[in-house]
Amino acid sequence: MLMGTSAPRKAAIATALAMLLATGISATSAQAAPAKYSITVTQTAAVKTSYLATAAAASCRLNTITITRTSMCMDIGARVDMLQNGKPVGSATFDIKHSMTLQTSKLKWGESFTLGKATLVNASGVSVTVSVGGGKGVKTAVKFPQGSTLGPARTGTVGYAASVAKKKQLTSPASYRFTFTKPGYTPGGFTYNSAKYRCDDTFWGPTKRTKNPGCVFPSFAPTFTLSRSDAQVKQSANHIYDAQRKITGHPGASTPLHRITDAKTINAHRKAMCAKVHNPDPKKYDCDEYPFAASKEGGNPSRGSTRIISAADNRSAGARLGGFYKSQRVLNGDAYYVHIK
Repeated sequence: MLMGTSAPRKAAIATALAMLLATGISATSAQAAPAKYSITVTQTAAVKTSYLATAAAASCRLNTITITRTSMCMDIGARVDMLQNGKPVGSATFDIKHSMTLQTSKLKWGESFTLGKATLVNASGVSVTVSVGGGKGVKTAVKFPQGSTLGPARTGTVGYAASVAKKKQLTSPASYRFTFTKPGYTPGGFTYNSAKYRCDDTFWGPTKRTKNPGCVFPSFAPTFTLSRSDAQVKQSANHIYDAQRKITGHPGASTPLHRITDAKTINAHRKAMCAKVHNPDPKKYDCDEYPFAASKEGGNPSRGSTRIISAADNRSAGARLGGFYKSQRVLNGDAYYVHIK
């Protein structure tokens, strides 16, 4: 009982105690809500794609994917933020550099990657794990010091093995997942992709393969090269050289050609270009057309060129073009350039 207290005073005190109990607050002290800790991860900038003009291995630039027909170098900037109740209390910044090299005559290839030295601000004790997916039909094997802490640079590798059915192809990027953890924190992570690679087993003759299956980066347009000083293909090279300068749009030089493989379409292109061209001796000479009959851009007399040249020269150039298709795995619809030295 509240001795020596008036009735109105007793009633006021009783009401206050009831309100404290109803809101779950102790009459002696208020309990603060526990802090919530979490990790978020972001890329520091958008990634651009760059294509090298030479066959040299791709080299890295930050926030860029650089590719050739068979190599890729990618450098990703990243930031890890440590949050308390949604507010940053620490951070780590670093980059992740990848180097992948495909094999044009094999379905297995490799990649190395480095998680660079991190700049840490109140972010000690953050661990990282890595997983890599290769897409449907591609198995991966990752080697990395899983669970190591951010700070020193860490390196890893990925082995890839594709499986492609006869006369089929698959196209996919690699998908990278980096996950960051720390005791007491909700984990965070991010995912990004490589350039798309393509593996195929499409180079077949009537009964057997003409080239083993392999892989390329199809978004890179390779270049077919002939030389005007090469006696075996001199006439073909000179014709293409002149045609590229005469035809609007400079097909094959300023803009790419695109391979086609349908025999009926190729024959129709050749007929459209050469049917009315006089050949003085078909045993010695061929009607050479440019753009090639086996290209999407061929078969258009108003945007093409024909010339009577040595049959041996024309067939040598054609054999080299066929070899180029195989070596660079140029499939139906693929873009490529033609360079004449």
